[in-house]
Amino acid sequence: MRFPQLPVEDELEIRSLFARYGHLADAGDPDFAQLFTEDASWTRANSPPASQGGSGLPPETIHGRDHLLALMEEVMKKKFRQRMHHQMTDFYAEPGAGADEAHGHARALITDWRDGPGKIAMFGKYELRFRRTDEGWRIADMTVRVLPSAD
Repeated sequence: MRFPQLPVEDELEIRSLFARYGHLADAGDPDFAQLFTEDASWTRANSPPASQGGSGLPPETIHGRDHLLALMEEVMKKKFRQRMHHQMTDFYAEPGAGADEAHGHARALITDWRDGPGKIAMFGKYELRFRRTDEGWRIADMTVRVLPSAD
């Protein structure tokens, strides 16, 4: 069985872009917002309480780079004190509807180091849509679902 493939250069650029997601998010780095298109959306589809493997944050959708930057300030820097870390895994990309669109799928283990030794805090499933822009490939839409998930 063969799977649809992107041109190698596009896949490498998308993989490199996505690899930066966890690094920049965990650091609360303002360059995080540059991974996204100007009109991007980022959705937390669900969020079980911490006692059930979630962050306890409300489900929400954020639109635009400025709001994504605010998310980094409020959540990664202030709430999690840059002590939550994403280990992104099992990422694959596939062609989208046209040559300037691609889809991505990933899993993430999110570890929590706020109380000393790290522990696995969450497991998330990511669905992404990438779009080619004048700046190169960027994330246009991202949705994360944390297990356990009702949907």
